[in-house]
Amino acid sequence: MENWAKKNEEEENQFQRLPDDVAVNIFDKVSDIKWLCRSFVVCKRFASLIPLVQKVSIKANAGDYLSIPRDFHKLPSSPFNVWGTDIFAKLTQIRSLNLDLVSDFVANNDSVFKWGAKLSSDFDSLTLLYAASLSKMKESEEEKKEEDDETENEITQEEQICRLHLAFDCAKEAMLWLRILCRVILKYPMLQSITITDSMNKGVRLYLGGEKLVECRNAIMCPEEAVPRQESVRVGSVPVLQLPKSGYVMKGVTIVHLSSGDDSESDAQLAMVDAFAEEQGVFSEAVVQILKDYKDGNKMFQH
Repeated sequence: MENWAKKNEEEENQFQRLPDDVAVNIFDKVSDIKWLCRSFVVCKRFASLIPLVQKVSIKANAGDYLSIPRDFHKLPSSPFNVWGTDIFAKLTQIRSLNLDLVSDFVANNDSVFKWGAKLSSDFDSLTLLYAASLSKMKESEEEKKEEDDETENEITQEEQICRLHLAFDCAKEAMLWLRILCRVILKYPMLQSITITDSMNKGVRLYLGGEKLVECRNAIMCPEEAVPRQESVRVGSVPVLQLPKSGYVMKGVTIVHLSSGDDSESDAQLAMVDAFAEEQGVFSEAVVQILKDYKDGNKMFQH
């Protein structure tokens, strides 16, 4: 027991010999706010170094985050003690922030969907792509079978309405992202990049850095009470969508585009592609394929 305690003390002393900048660099590699909180209470030196950390990663509920007052660091106890807002308030040197927000979307287990939004200092548009199923494409499919699939996978009006409501829920989630984005940018002027992701991987990753972050900071008007305005709604459906590049087939597909302005057809199509630009996967290919196969928007979309 004595030998273990002596060895442990030696290891601690070796870490204490590290220069401050090296120790801070190690904490930057840790980044997870929970571990930073635990490290903060280890000793006085750690407590003095943690506030110098420049990279932080947080997984939290968006609603809980927004329920915290701006002066949350002055509260005697934190309602958001999952990762310690009192510690987070001390991290004034943050340059890179990664937020993984917990969402609670509910959908059929066989269904797949993803939403992407154009967010900067305001809510511009959102695109939802929903499929009843996603499966590997067979090497050869009989023409009759494909015709049967077209009939079998027709989307009912009731299903379409449910998916439209889901798009509105996604828009509300996007607004939460926007409000958090605004609050963080205003609070941390040294921030150089911010990434927001969805814990269920339903929302396309939002990344702002460099000039985009500067533009957002200069134009920002924090919309604490804002709600997305759907002045333009486009809904379209495709019974069967072949995706040769990724080797998948989507069935029972619905695409919904919500815009805060009355944009033109070409602008709307460009926004749909941009919404999934960060994805570069099945959903991105699906949007491009839909717009390619259905160039006549009047046949595809209902306003």
